[in-house]
Amino acid sequence: MKLLKTVKIINWHYFWNQTLNFEQIVFLTGVNASGKSTLIDAMQVVLLGDTSGRHFNKAAAEKSNRTLRGYLRGELGDSLEGGFHYLRNGRFTSYIVLEFYDDVNDDHFNLGIVFDVFDDGGVDHRFFMLEAPMPENEFIVDNVPMEYKDLNLFFQEHYPNKYKFFDTNRQYQDALKRKLGNLKDKYFSLLKKAVSFSPITDITTFITEYVTEAQGNIDIAPMQENILQYKKLEDEAALMRFKVERLNEIAKNYEVYKGHKEQLTLFEYVLEKATLQNDLNRLATYDNQYLGYQKRLTDIESELADLDVDLAELNKRRVKLIQDSSSNDTYRITDEINEHKKVAEEKIKSLKFLNMQVRSDLENYVLTFDRLANEVLEKVSAMDEKRLKKDGLYAREELLESAETIIKENHKITSVLNKDINELSETMLNDWRSAQAKFKQHLGAFNLSLGRLINDYQVNEAILKQQELDLRGGGKPYEYSLVQIRNELQNKLSAKYGHKVEVSIFSDLIDIRDAKWTNAIEGYLGGQRFHLFVEGEYFLDAYEFLKGLLQQYNFYGTNLVDVDAIIERRFSAMPNSVAEEILTDHIGARAYADFLLGRLQKCNTIQEARNSGNGITPDTDLYRNFTFGRINPRLYQQKYIGRRVEEADVNAKKAELAAHAETLRSYQELLQALLPGNDVEIVNTNEIAALGSQVKRIQELPSLEQSIVFYDEELGRHDLTLIEGIHRRIGLVEADIKGIEDQKSSLVEERGKISTNMQILKNERMPETKAIIKERQSKLEENYDAFFINDVAEPFFQNLIAEGKNPLDINAEYRQAFSNALYLSNSVFNQVKKLRKEYVVDYRLTYDVETLHNDDFQMELNDLLEVKLPEYEEKIADAYRKAVKQFKDDFISKLRNAIETVEDQIAELNEALSMSTFGEDSYQFTVKPSTVYRQYYDMIKDDLLLKVTDDDSEFFQKYDDVMKDLFAQIVLAGDGDKNAAVLANVEKFTDYRNYLDFDLIVRNKDGHEQRLSRVLMKKSGGETQTPFYISVLASFAYLYRVNEPGELSNSARLIIFDEAFSKMDSGRIKESIRLLRRFGLQAIISAPSDKVADISPLVDETLVVLRGKNHSTVQLFAREEDLT
Repeated sequence: MKLLKTVKIINWHYFWNQTLNFEQIVFLTGVNASGKSTLIDAMQVVLLGDTSGRHFNKAAAEKSNRTLRGYLRGELGDSLEGGFHYLRNGRFTSYIVLEFYDDVNDDHFNLGIVFDVFDDGGVDHRFFMLEAPMPENEFIVDNVPMEYKDLNLFFQEHYPNKYKFFDTNRQYQDALKRKLGNLKDKYFSLLKKAVSFSPITDITTFITEYVTEAQGNIDIAPMQENILQYKKLEDEAALMRFKVERLNEIAKNYEVYKGHKEQLTLFEYVLEKATLQNDLNRLATYDNQYLGYQKRLTDIESELADLDVDLAELNKRRVKLIQDSSSNDTYRITDEINEHKKVAEEKIKSLKFLNMQVRSDLENYVLTFDRLANEVLEKVSAMDEKRLKKDGLYAREELLESAETIIKENHKITSVLNKDINELSETMLNDWRSAQAKFKQHLGAFNLSLGRLINDYQVNEAILKQQELDLRGGGKPYEYSLVQIRNELQNKLSAKYGHKVEVSIFSDLIDIRDAKWTNAIEGYLGGQRFHLFVEGEYFLDAYEFLKGLLQQYNFYGTNLVDVDAIIERRFSAMPNSVAEEILTDHIGARAYADFLLGRLQKCNTIQEARNSGNGITPDTDLYRNFTFGRINPRLYQQKYIGRRVEEADVNAKKAELAAHAETLRSYQELLQALLPGNDVEIVNTNEIAALGSQVKRIQELPSLEQSIVFYDEELGRHDLTLIEGIHRRIGLVEADIKGIEDQKSSLVEERGKISTNMQILKNERMPETKAIIKERQSKLEENYDAFFINDVAEPFFQNLIAEGKNPLDINAEYRQAFSNALYLSNSVFNQVKKLRKEYVVDYRLTYDVETLHNDDFQMELNDLLEVKLPEYEEKIADAYRKAVKQFKDDFISKLRNAIETVEDQIAELNEALSMSTFGEDSYQFTVKPSTVYRQYYDMIKDDLLLKVTDDDSEFFQKYDDVMKDLFAQIVLAGDGDKNAAVLANVEKFTDYRNYLDFDLIVRNKDGHEQRLSRVLMKKSGGETQTPFYISVLASFAYLYRVNEPGELSNSARLIIFDEAFSKMDSGRIKESIRLLRRFGLQAIISAPSDKVADISPLVDETLVVLRGKNHSTVQLFAREEDLT
């Protein structure tokens, strides 16, 4: 073995020139700050080949402030000027030299280091090895330590070929390991750990750092490159799949648009064909009219000829009678009176007719406006005015007011007509006309507002129909803007991150446990039901997008929930809170529900709610802030909460749609009733002037009636018997003549009208109608495909005709259907354009988003699905095969080798430990697969890895999911935060220790076992640290190969403990030193002077470090029994 015999220290802190001689077991003691750790630090410099100072005084403090410079110059403390005071200033040289004795080869060798310290504070050092005993001058000539160059000359002169200086610390460390017995690298870490041996709390770290040989993490950079290539291809393929998903959405919406467009085209054709059919029907009517007119003209000519014959005969008879009466004087006088009477009678008749006509005209105006005004008062008053906008409400009020006014004015006119028409003045008529004009003006304004309202209702009806369809398909009747905002936000986030990012509405993430609390929860949450959720990592980007969308849609009924912040706050729901009624598997929704409802108590009565201070009943009675109130039923009338749509929601939407349709129908009926009022004529100023003139003429009636009385009295004074007989006969003949002439006039008038109508039909209406029909037929042929007409449109139209519908009915019905289809078509196409625009913007394309076809987008979709994606998937499969092949052959194999090496080392140590006990206890290490990483351990240790074959398919198939999971965790993703996590994963997954669970079993004489991992934090410091101490001894014995035969065991035996025995009682100290001897180790044990009584009797030598003012020395401790 190679034992440390002497240590020489020159100019090292308080030690100026100190020589220490060592036996096998040495106890180094002294009061605190005497210099024990200073000596140990000096020895460590040489034993570790480390001048960094990182290991100085580690037993005292993990973050020691001691430095090499401070040790060399002898740092005393801070100076007032901000620097330090030193024992040694200027230029000097320091030495640390350790002399070993090799008892196998019976020779000495020295390991040492020389420091040259310069005036400017610089330090040069050289490690050296001398194959000889320590020089007699002990590196001092003329009381001055030799500088490096002098030492070099000294060695050349006195020890040629027996020394070596080393240019680097690393060269020295390699030579040191060889010289001390071909030790492994673990020597350095184990020695440092033993020196600073401190209470152990982590068994795994202790075993892998103290017990087994340190194994570096596996370099996975080459494998990462392959995996990264695979992941890169997979990410690009994922982006393609996302593009396919978006293109499919565009195609899906485009197909919906095409369906609406085809329906729109069909309805447009039906409308145009109905108009054409109406024109054809009108032309047929014109043809029938023309033929009827021709037949009637023939009949009229025949009737006129017959009447001419009869008229000639009657004229002969009239002439004869007139000749007979002209010879009578009485006839002459009475004829003159009758002539005057006749004129007066005709005037009276004319005025009476005029009176009747004036009354009739006025009464017609009165009846028309009375009917219209009463209809307005009845129907407009009954309508729901809340539906009208501000201008509509104003128009309604003015219309109702003007309706009442026109009724009053009509009553005035009627009263005058019933009493005396002569009282009708022009002023009264002008007031009446003004009332008519205002009424008609206000009626027109109201009809316009009502038309707008109907149009809004038609649009809303289409939306409600879509909402009902959505509900039947599993959706909910959210406001259109909310759905659009949610969809657009999801698309923007997905485009930014290259994969689908879910955006959810709060009410879609939760359910209500007990239905009796539905109204209370729906109403209490109110608008918060519509708040949006995204994963925390997308929160800030999501809000940036959301701000613009809220402004774009002018909709502010939703907010974005900061899921991570709520989860971090860990809000907990109180017992019996409303939050208990919320069911969800979404962690963010759970936290948000607890935050909103976790303090609101469920109460069955209002007294309970009051007592709670913050409670609610199932009937929505809410007590909070020392006030009681009831939630507005409007807030929970429509149900939104639930991860699935209930049938009741569908029925409720269906009922809402039916009520909406009924209201729309009533508004349409009202408009149909009021629209004719727009065409009603009011009395004009010319009519008023004419009426005034006519009234004045009617005032002549009384005087004319008086003159008739006078003419009758005059005629009564003459005998008119004969004259009356002749006159009666003449009258009868003239009546017959007049009747025939009237018939002729009527026939001639009828003939003229018929001729005129025939000319109009022949020259105007029939040619115009034919031209219109020809134009419409040409338009249908030009605008519609022949196959569409023959196979779809025309059969559809003829089926409508077969159902008994006339063209006018068809036109009226399909005008509304066309309007709805046009709205839906435009709405869906706008969505298509929006999706297209987002796509071309996100991927920087130049496609026309306005085009009515979808060719560009469909071609890109086909190209992705049929060409690019299959190519990428083939490349992905190839890259994956390469990655997993290297993963298996390199990464897994190295991990397996590391694990098996550790397991073998543990087995060897257990064999060494089996021969040693500590008191009545024995110890054994255990190593098992980690429960956390068991799936990876099973893969690493699977015997399939040992098969010598090129076919790895069985292994890959068995562990495909495990490998993919591991790939995802150890490949850089390009994102800073994610990369930090990946780097941590790389550190974790390339360290074999993470795949194992370590423990140390302590077994007493009765065979009772305890696992140290379970009692580590429960028992006293000395009791729990003893197993670790024993394990360190076993590790050193294993490192130094103390039980190996021959030259293999010729190695150093040195172990240094600084303060390791401080917490042991005397019994454990005794057992520990006994084990040191049993293992054949050389030990330097450093402990405070209060341990002298426990340790000194057990060791071979006790050295005491003494401290003066500016120097320290070491003296041999003499026990009393030794002196006697």
